This record gives sequence, C-alpha cells and structure tokens, in this order.
Amino acid sequence: MNARRWTGLTVFLFSTGAGFFGQAEARGTHFLVEPYTGMVFNQGFSRENVVGLESGATIAVGGKLKGFPPRFYLYFRASQLFMGEADIRVPASGALCHVRRSYTGVVGGLRVVIPLLRHLRLNLEAGGGSLFSYNRYFEDGLNVEYQEDLVVAELGAGLNWRMYRWLSLGLMYGYTFVAEEERGDLIATMLEEADQGSSLGWSRLAVTLGFHF
Repeated sequence: MNARRWTGLTVFLFSTGAGFFGQAEARGTHFLVEPYTGMVFNQGFSRENVVGLESGATIAVGGKLKGFPPRFYLYFRASQLFMGEADIRVPASGALCHVRRSYTGVVGGLRVVIPLLRHLRLNLEAGGGSLFSYNRYFEDGLNVEYQEDLVVAELGAGLNWRMYRWLSLGLMYGYTFVAEEERGDLIATMLEEADQGSSLGWSRLAVTLGFHF
C-alpha cells in the first residue's frame, strides 16, 4: 500500500473515531429512558428461592451545575419482580409445598452521574417508594394467597458506557429493603424461616440500555 493510500486510510479512521468520541463526549442531555433486566437475589426468606428475575424501566430528568462535572437526575422507576420455589419441606408437617411471590415496584429518587473517562460514567442512586406484593402458598389440600403493600428504600451504584450521545449501555447493582416497621410475613412464619420474614431485602444486578435526549 503506497503512502497516499496510507494517508487516506489514516484520515478516514481518525475522522470516524473523532465522530464516535465526539458524540459520546458531547454536552449532556436532560432526559433519560432506561429499560433494564436482570437477576434479583433474595435476602429476606431463608427457606425460599434465592434467585429471581426483574425487569423494568427508569425515566429521569435532570442537568448539571455550570463548572461542576457531576449531573443530577430525578428518576422514577417501575419494575416487576418474580420469585418462585418448588418442593419446600414444611418443618411442622413434613409436607411439600410451593411458594410463588411477585412484586410490582414503584419508586423514585436521585441519581448522580459522575464522568470517569471519555465514555465511562459512574451512577449513584438513592430513593424510595412502594412494593406491591402478591404471595401464594399451596400444598395438597391448602392454598393461601394474600397481597401486601411494602414501603421500601433503595440504594444503587453502577457503570455506564456512553456509546453515543443518545445511547448508553450499563451495569447496575441495587439493594432494596423494607423501610417500615418490621412485622413479619405469613408464609415465612408457616415455614419457620429465620426472622419470619421481618427483615426483607433484595439485591439486583441488571443490564441497562439508556436512551438520552
């Protein structure tokens, strides 16, 4: 390849790379729509399933102070969490039972976005809201169903890769816990679980896809 072709290829790669980095490093946006999905780890029910699935979406609006790198967003998040278990042995009777739990989350709070590198951002979150739960316990001859509304708080941290000004990919870790007075859980009491479900918490590891505008 002659010098002219090398020069042309270099200019092309440089211009393409500059355009890519320029889009990612361009001035920030004010609105965010961020769907996500991931795994949830149950930390409140000792005899039930440890791992569940959660999907949801975050909507946020915010901006930054002049001359101050971090950006601040107020966010609203809606989510759906499913956890299930088969063949739990009931200590009192020795019977096999099944437990199914689902949670609909509605929370809001503050997200701080801190630039680290050209494309990399650190996300920090703190918020609170409600979890609306549906719980079912069933075994031969017995079926128990009930709903609960739980007041929760959440903390989160993660990394975000800003591929373009309008698109990003991230990995977030979050922890949600019941913030109201401990009162226990009926199914957890029936299963003689540790703390009888009075100290509920869920850890979440999720992949996010952000649309910025």
